[in-house]
Amino acid sequence: MVRTTGSSTGSGTRTTEDRNKPDKPYLITIRQSSAMIASGLIGVGVLTLTRKTAESAGESGWIVAIGGTMLALAVIIKLSNRHPGQTIVEYASRLLGPRRYPLIGRIVGFPLFLAFFLFWATSTALVARTFGDVVVTTVLTRTPLEVVIATMLITSFIYVMYDEGVVARVNEILLPIIVIPVLVIALSSFQSARIDNLLPVFDGNWAGLMKGIFYTASSYLGFEIMTIFFADTKQGSKRMTGGMVGVAIPGLIYVLIVISSISVFGVEEIRLLAWPTLELVKTSEVPGFILERLESAFLGVWVAAVFTTVGNMYYATAAIARRTFKLKSHRWIALFLLPAYYWFSLVPQNGEMLLQYSRFISNGGMIIAYCVPVLLLFLSFAKGGRKREGQTQSGQALSDQKEASTT
Repeated sequence: MVRTTGSSTGSGTRTTEDRNKPDKPYLITIRQSSAMIASGLIGVGVLTLTRKTAESAGESGWIVAIGGTMLALAVIIKLSNRHPGQTIVEYASRLLGPRRYPLIGRIVGFPLFLAFFLFWATSTALVARTFGDVVVTTVLTRTPLEVVIATMLITSFIYVMYDEGVVARVNEILLPIIVIPVLVIALSSFQSARIDNLLPVFDGNWAGLMKGIFYTASSYLGFEIMTIFFADTKQGSKRMTGGMVGVAIPGLIYVLIVISSISVFGVEEIRLLAWPTLELVKTSEVPGFILERLESAFLGVWVAAVFTTVGNMYYATAAIARRTFKLKSHRWIALFLLPAYYWFSLVPQNGEMLLQYSRFISNGGMIIAYCVPVLLLFLSFAKGGRKREGQTQSGQALSDQKEASTT
């Protein structure tokens, strides 16, 4: 006889048999996946995007920002829909090898997995270093750089020790805290704007425009971590919409910041500023003089944005290593990565070297994030049976859920 803890019709009661069953894996909601994409994209790039676009495209830099927004997530979402419940490690292994010999696919795909691992790992370290440089230059001028970097990395390590459900919920909570103040500051800066600084809208420099689109697209790197997280995201037709919303939110912020920066400072002055967005914040005033120094409030919000960027990439790096080597947990990998991140973040000796490292890694990341998913999607279409198999798995999972709800 099965013993119950209350009425059998009560919504909150569980039998002893139910408690002995393992908990079902947490499924990330569409809203949480949008928050993860948006939070991951709003990071250190928000401080330098204006200078990049102004250097390459002049007064048309704000058009470049819009163009960069269009280059993000559709291929990865399509891949995930065709291979539900799988990360890039699983479906790339199946697509790159014959069905009868999956080990061959895993061996062939290993360089791709290693490339993603190295890109995320080095990006995590350099984002932490950039964060440290900005903080010790603008706010904590007497604090050693090493202390600031270590604080961010240790906090991110604690964050990564939890599972993907906690990661998703943290992103969902922090996103409005990040977005709303940044939008207010960006809109407030238009008080000092001069429209003539945006003219001419396009001067016919197609080479500069294409170069600017490339630079802007690199500011959207980070969306590719969803090749890991989409495996634990709820299936449904709204995933494409959720992904586009996740890209559109930072896209709107970037466009507003680029337009306001160019209209306030002009292209020539922006090219001389190390952190144009931070200088823009210093010139802004909130109506009513609610805050006298907006840069302090902005940096507080920016810390949360950098934390989600570092934390999400940190988790994705540990997760892809766990999936590649079929380990039970990612926590020991995260612990091993912590000193490696700290060491690599201190390798650049100065700001110029840090910029060179960042450009080199961003160029490699563009190939990894944009070209690899396109190749895999082409192979997925070429092997049409994969889609039918994915649909079968999705339908089977749906029928299992319905059966569980009726028992």
